[in-house]
Amino acid sequence: MKKFSRKAWIIVGVAALVIVFAGAGGMAFTSTNNFCVGCHAYEKISWDHGDHPDVGCISCHTKGMLTDKTKGMRKVYLTMVGKVNPHNSKLPSYKEAITENCAGCHMSEEMLALRPIYKDRHEEYRKYAADCVGCHEPGHVKKLRGMREVAIRR
Repeated sequence: MKKFSRKAWIIVGVAALVIVFAGAGGMAFTSTNNFCVGCHAYEKISWDHGDHPDVGCISCHTKGMLTDKTKGMRKVYLTMVGKVNPHNSKLPSYKEAITENCAGCHMSEEMLALRPIYKDRHEEYRKYAADCVGCHEPGHVKKLRGMREVAIRR
């Protein structure tokens, strides 16, 4: 009988944790703002004073459930073993996904029905900016978001 390598045991262990965690409602819990702000309080403060305080973190900061949960579990593990301080670790930006998420709301059929010229104008703007954040503040207030950088340096 061949022995499992350390890497194989880690993969099996992580897979088991994912199954148990997902079955225990972990997926739903880790998709809430309350879970996110446990480590990302400064981002939450800047968001609350921005243009979209009623939109949840996951609405913008997602690249797909499997990618997000896998990377998130890794970050939680590294935080638990002391290798990452989540307060000093930047959030993934996923600029291409954020632009798709912006368009999902701002370029919805309902929005375009209300403002038909909106799409034409933005197609012109997209020639000069690669993504929505190129022209628009993404929802976080820069001045308040900067508080995080000051606090980290202390």
